[in-house]
Amino acid sequence: MVNQKWLLTFMSLAETGHFTLTAEKLHMTQPGVSQHIHKLEAQLQTPLLHRYGKQFELTLAGQKLYAYGTQVQALQTELAQSIDLDDPFQGECRIACSGALAMQLYPHFLAYQSLHQGISISLEASPNQNIINDLLENKTDIGIVTQQQFSEQLIQTYVGEQTLQLVLPKQYENEDISFDFLNALGFINHPDGFHFLEKVFKANSFSGYKSPQDVHIKGYINQLSQILLPVSKGLGYTVLPAGAVEQFESADTLSIATLEFKVSEKLYLTKKKHRELPVRYQWFEQKIKELLNN
Repeated sequence: MVNQKWLLTFMSLAETGHFTLTAEKLHMTQPGVSQHIHKLEAQLQTPLLHRYGKQFELTLAGQKLYAYGTQVQALQTELAQSIDLDDPFQGECRIACSGALAMQLYPHFLAYQSLHQGISISLEASPNQNIINDLLENKTDIGIVTQQQFSEQLIQTYVGEQTLQLVLPKQYENEDISFDFLNALGFINHPDGFHFLEKVFKANSFSGYKSPQDVHIKGYINQLSQILLPVSKGLGYTVLPAGAVEQFESADTLSIATLEFKVSEKLYLTKKKHRELPVRYQWFEQKIKELLNN
């Protein structure tokens, strides 16, 4: 690695073209300047100057070293500027949440991105434990989970609750809902499907239901925007948060079952406690709180 102090002396000498001026500029003695150049030539094992009388020209190696030094100076200047700059409308924002929440949040994120196209949004749909692991490994920066985490590395903020809804095709809106009826219709499963279904079924004591193994699965979908499509076509039922149901374009083709006991999950915005995030994340945190606290 090139000695940076000697390189600075060499760059100044190449720019001034004079040993005395370089010594004055760097507050050194002229022999000190010469010593730095000799040490640099020894380190690189090649002459850097072609001396004649009291003048000199850069050798080919010297020209290459000067070009290298110029690049180093430019990178150092760029680094100094980027460290001081924290642009709220530039850079990537990495966020993770459940697929159902992504359906609710993503349209709002896209609307913001269309106004500030220097923002890049990476939204990962994952289960709780994957989100926590990704936060701890710095693979994502903000996570929304439904479980409190007792970790010294994480900080959580309650941001609201999501109401879980049992969603059926429109033609069954007046049907007397039972587990047998639902099983005959068939469950449209998704990445959070069994987790949501268990909460609803256990809270409302659906007779005949003991475990997910008892459920007749009609299909499985992991595409966020497609989960409710087969339900809208009369092919099955599913369980999703109300916010995700509201985002479905053909909501008039669906019906929401009336449950004896309302079921909801608390939501926690989760970050690493000691990891400072750029200012661009502030809008996303505020928007998440606004949307989920209604």
